[in-house]
Amino acid sequence: MKTRRPVLHILRIAGVYAFVMWCILPLAWLVSTSLKSDVDAFSRVPIWFFAPEFGSYVNAWVDGGMGQAMIASATVAIVSSLLGIFAGLPLAYLTTQVWPAEAPGSARFTLGILLLTTVPPVLSLTPFYRTFFGVGLTGNPVGLTIIHTFYAILLAVLIFRSFLVSFPREIREAAMIDGLGEWGALLRTILPNVWGATFATFVLALIQSWNEFLYALLLTSGDSQTVPVTIAGFLSFFGTNWARLTAAGVIGALPIVIFAILVRKHMARGLSFGGVK
Repeated sequence: MKTRRPVLHILRIAGVYAFVMWCILPLAWLVSTSLKSDVDAFSRVPIWFFAPEFGSYVNAWVDGGMGQAMIASATVAIVSSLLGIFAGLPLAYLTTQVWPAEAPGSARFTLGILLLTTVPPVLSLTPFYRTFFGVGLTGNPVGLTIIHTFYAILLAVLIFRSFLVSFPREIREAAMIDGLGEWGALLRTILPNVWGATFATFVLALIQSWNEFLYALLLTSGDSQTVPVTIAGFLSFFGTNWARLTAAGVIGALPIVIFAILVRKHMARGLSFGGVK
């Protein structure tokens, strides 16, 4: 038994390192290709040693429109995430405090939210497009912001309900006796206890909006195109500039990666703690 345990321990460590390498290799290829010249990046023979060049980043940012795409993505992501929280928190409060979780229909409501989050976007793509096209909300970020807000609301309701379902209803009732009203009870007794969940919801909704491609492809055009759509535009039937394409990929991924690294501890704390202890 003593000889088997070190072997199992070594195998577990090797498995972890292999998994990490499997995750890192595509990123390493992306960054290394973006630093190659156009000729080296297009070469079928792998080139391991080369002098880094940053011209592809300049071309992707200026000529490829990545700068404008970053502004469009940031605007849509921030606005939709905030609107999702502003609408999702009152809805979760309504269905857990005003309409308690043990009331008839509460389980069906939660199940309905879960089902909406699992519906493939391609099924709702045509109805949304026809509706927004009819009212003139295609080709600009407004229609896309509405769609992303809808999914941010679903995410916010699920996260906030998980916190508020165990929140003591006596606190709300005491606030009502003091004359605060429903909005006062929400803002002064509930919100201070779910700040962590609010921050985590904002981060998750932001990442979800930033990475979304299908709705953005159909509902935006020109300067309103988001980062994923702009990156896809670097692919061409007449040939692909791999150095510029990978540079655009690095530019598009870098802000959200840095943001996720900076807030990872706060997000984990927000998802782990909440409510009244």
